[in-house]
Amino acid sequence: TLLRANEPGRAGPCAGVSHAGAGSVFEALGLRRPLLVVVNETLMGNHQVELAEELAGRGHLQWCTPADLKHALVAFEPKGLTTYTPGNPAKLAAAFDTLLG
Repeated sequence: TLLRANEPGRAGPCAGVSHAGAGSVFEALGLRRPLLVVVNETLMGNHQVELAEELAGRGHLQWCTPADLKHALVAFEPKGLTTYTPGNPAKLAAAFDTLLG
C-alpha cells in the first residue's frame, strides 16, 4: 500500500506499508520511498522478523507487528531512513562461475 501526501508539488507516493515477505519488501524498497513493514509473527522460523530487523538495523525501513500497526503508523518517522541500493547479482554469478569453473 502506498501512502500519498496531500502536499502541493509532491508527486507520487510519500511512503509505503507492506507485509514483510522478502519479495514484497524488496519490491517496495525498489520504489525508493520510506517503508513500514508489518511482520507475521506466527510463521515458523520467523524469517520475516529476521529480515525486518536486519533492514531496519541498516536504516532502510521501520517495522511493526499487526497489533502495533496503529501506533507504528502514528509514530512513523521516515526522515531517518536511508535509501536501499540493491546489490548486483551479476557479480555473485561471476564469483560462482569462477569458483565452479
